[in-house]
Amino acid sequence: MAIIIQSRSEDEPEWRDEVWRRTQFEAYTAARVKSRLTGRTYRLVDQNGEVLEVVRYQAVRSLQPDRSSEAPPPGR
Repeated sequence: MAIIIQSRSEDEPEWRDEVWRRTQFEAYTAARVKSRLTGRTYRLVDQNGEVLEVVRYQAVRSLQPDRSSEAPPPGR
């Protein structure tokens, strides 16, 4: 079963076909990587036009505390 990967940015009204993959897992993996690289929203569509999944990349904030406002340690 072929899965079509479509994309659009927030300011685009229509989805555009990008590429297809053989399985939903392969399509999801490709869409996730593309979303991380481009910031676009992707969706997976089957041969019948049914939307299987929407993939959006949202950056995860660092779990480490921000110490940019602290004074540097002595001696540096």
